[in-house]
Parts: sequence; C-alpha cells; structure tokens
Amino acid sequence: MRFKTITLSIILLISSLCSGQIFRVKVVGVSDGDTFTAINRDNLRLRFRIAGIDAPERRQPFSNVAKRALSDMIHGKTVVVDVLKTDGWGRHVARVSTQAIDDVGARMVEMGLAWSYTEFDTAYTPLEATARQSRIGLWKEPAPTPPWEWRKSKHKQ
Repeated sequence: MRFKTITLSIILLISSLCSGQIFRVKVVGVSDGDTFTAINRDNLRLRFRIAGIDAPERRQPFSNVAKRALSDMIHGKTVVVDVLKTDGWGRHVARVSTQAIDDVGARMVEMGLAWSYTEFDTAYTPLEATARQSRIGLWKEPAPTPPWEWRKSKHKQ
C-alpha cells in the first residue's frame, strides 16, 4: 500500500511540474506515431502524446510508417515540448517542435500519417483536408479507419 502511495505521489508531482510548461527533453523512444518517451534535464523519464493528432494504432495500416516518420523526426533529438495537460494514462499531452520542425503534429498530419484529433483540437483540420485531397500517406487508402473507431471496435471484441 505504501509503495502505491509513493508511486502515485511521484506521478502527481511530475504531472504538476510539467502541465502548462515549456521545456526541452531528449527523446529516447518512440512508441507509435503520436507517443514518445523522453528524459528531462533531471534524467526523469516522461511519456508524451502529441497534442491534436491521432496516428494509426499498431496493426492498423500505416502504423509502422507513422511510427518510423515520427522516429526520424525526433528520436535521439532534443525537442521542445509545450505541455497542455496530462491524459488519463499519465502521458503529457504537448505541442512538440524540433530545431528543424516548428510543429511535429502538423507535419505528421501534412504527411498523411495522422488524423486531426478533432474531439480535442481542430487546429490541424485544414492540414488533414489537404492531405486527403492530395491522397498522400494513409489517404491513399479508399476509406481508412480513424484510430478512435479502430480502438472502439477492438474493445467490443
């Protein structure tokens, strides 16, 4: 019981330190097309989800392509994160930029490798419309399934 209390306290402390802040982290892992792990200046491992996008889930078409593209953009690099909130899984939801890319989320949507996650943010909707019209990335498919619908269908099974 005490271990759980200490663990929860640490998670809440890290969450409160991060929300609403802009800081630099070094990316040490990419889980998928919208989630990554990084270390901060104190060597704390933090998980991030890129705000405003939803990339294909594992086993969905283009999931490996999206993961690879995000990895090419950020893995091993120091990035700037603008943390907006912490989600239900303890990930810090953030806008992300690199020295070469002003908005990593926008780039993923422009490349047709993520949806604009309109349930939470509509900023990337015009970029998604352009990618759809250009039929690039996942928009090459006739009717790609959005990740949120794919997750719902998997939970029902």
